[in-house]
Amino acid sequence: MADKHTRYNRSEKGRQKHKEYMRDYMPAWRARRKAVEGYDQEEERRKWREQHQIVRRRAMEKLGGLNCCNCGCDQFPLLEINHLRGGGRQAMKATQNRKLYRLIANDKIDLDEYNVLCRVCNAMHYVQEILGIQGHTVIWRGSLIG
Repeated sequence: MADKHTRYNRSEKGRQKHKEYMRDYMPAWRARRKAVEGYDQEEERRKWREQHQIVRRRAMEKLGGLNCCNCGCDQFPLLEINHLRGGGRQAMKATQNRKLYRLIANDKIDLDEYNVLCRVCNAMHYVQEILGIQGHTVIWRGSLIG
């Protein structure tokens, strides 16, 4: 029975039915959660942000570490995951960052299509590779943040 259930959930019909179910279930679950005595929305947000940063860090470590591949920037808040062949904007419309981070951290997608860049180098990658404008360089001179 479990194999049959798994195949159904992987089918297009099963995925669609699950999406419809979750559209109704999640708002009701959130309402029940908020009704519980002692619920603190700010605490829930803090936990979510903390968990998000853990998953983000694990994904970046899988891709080669917590440094920019281009300039060597090591400031975690400035680091981003870069789509080497472009298409990151379309990918973010289709899915959330957190899902991409989980897929990378759990080796569910091809890691050769991504690397870690700082925000500046990621913008430079777009300008050079996608727009075709050459001649710029980025040099990281160490920690400038706090």
